Amino acid sequence: MNLSIGTGGLNQNFDETYWKIFLRAIEKEYHIHTDLKYENVDQYFKKAYLENIKIKKVIIKIEINKNPIKKIINIPKQINLILERFKIECIDTVQICNNPNANNFNMYLLKSILKKYKKKNIINNFFLECFDPFSKNLNKLINDNFFQGYIFKLNCLQRSTSKSFFLNILNSKKKIISISPYVGGKFEEVMGSFDKKLKIDLDYIMSSNGLSNYNSLNLAFLNSVNNMHSAIFGTKNFDRLKDIEKSIQEIKPLKKDDFFKILTLQDQFKSHISF
Repeated sequence: MNLSIGTGGLNQNFDETYWKIFLRAIEKEYHIHTDLKYENVDQYFKKAYLENIKIKKVIIKIEINKNPIKKIINIPKQINLILERFKIECIDTVQICNNPNANNFNMYLLKSILKKYKKKNIINNFFLECFDPFSKNLNKLINDNFFQGYIFKLNCLQRSTSKSFFLNILNSKKKIISISPYVGGKFEEVMGSFDKKLKIDLDYIMSSNGLSNYNSLNLAFLNSVNNMHSAIFGTKNFDRLKDIEKSIQEIKPLKKDDFFKILTLQDQFKSHISF
């Protein structure tokens, strides 16, 4: 599993500590995940541009309209705005939002727009954003080689896909990008909102796998997914980033039975995930 960094929730003023994280991501070729709607992000991309630092790996959201005419107009508009605003030559990975209908007509139209950018090496990869209600539709694209994978919230407590769809992904060639691998720093708060049985079960899994804390449990869970592309961490602390780097390499996958036990717990104690 690779490490990616998030750019949400940045302060208005330029933060030298976050700049170190941003530079670290560029140097290590970690993906930088962002969105045109995120505030206070541009200044870091612009500083890199002014210092002739090339950013090769980004994951950026693109909104997909249901209306065909709006789709034809708005997708190129967003791509051009991304390239201009973030001062980049290439978008490594596009996060396709809004659950595009998997029917033949819609896919033909969507792909015909995106293929032009792929052919020009402006976009390399396409990942479909998933929330639980999208699972049935997006499952229809699981064998479509145009899309490299799916991006969704995934940690020990939260999985924003249906269980059946998730298992289909595991058995496919598709890659997964995890959003919120540490539950946004609110693991114990979210866990505490459920019956204490959840904590008892997770603590037992943690102990039986030789893990010392819930962050380690989340990483062991994600490292159990063979087709995991990367996990997006939103840390603004450089030392914490270094710790995450080390932990990803050192923490081993969960025992197989414990991995599937967590999948069952995710359905038994289901978190509401808004979209």
